[in-house]
Amino acid sequence: MNTGQTMLAMGAMMLLSFLVLRFNSIHLTSSQASYNSKFGIVATSLANSLIEEAKDKAFDVVALDTTKTIASASDFSTTLGKETGEVYPDFNDFDDYHNLYYLDTLSLRNPQSGAATGFEIRSIVEYVADASPDVKSAIKTYHKKITVSVFSDAMIDTVKISTVFSFWTLLE
Repeated sequence: MNTGQTMLAMGAMMLLSFLVLRFNSIHLTSSQASYNSKFGIVATSLANSLIEEAKDKAFDVVALDTTKTIASASDFSTTLGKETGEVYPDFNDFDDYHNLYYLDTLSLRNPQSGAATGFEIRSIVEYVADASPDVKSAIKTYHKKITVSVFSDAMIDTVKISTVFSFWTLLE
């Protein structure tokens, strides 16, 4: 083998090494994106499940008392959050989910190790005005917004989902 052939062989080996490294880098990046997507889907499902659970409850604890008439929004309870003695998941009204925090370890397991992936779930409930649902209201209104945040150490970003729940009454 002469010098020219040796140089061509070395060049081919360098090119092959570059291609193998590039392929491994692309494969690793796509695997990471795939895992992050999977965690994002689970986190979105957890947030939506909590929102649907909260929307199945009464708007306010005052609305549960059928003997009381709600004439205006000022008739609603003054504090947001669970009442004394209430424990998640046995809440009776929407605003009981205010400042809720719990750790979900049942939704996703690592396929290689079998270890549970923990998702931190937090929710905030606040009164909002009908004209500006993104701004917290200083007074009680007929609209409450819940914002659910889901985070895991395995995820890059936090998933945040919000929805507004309104109180409706029939006019006579």
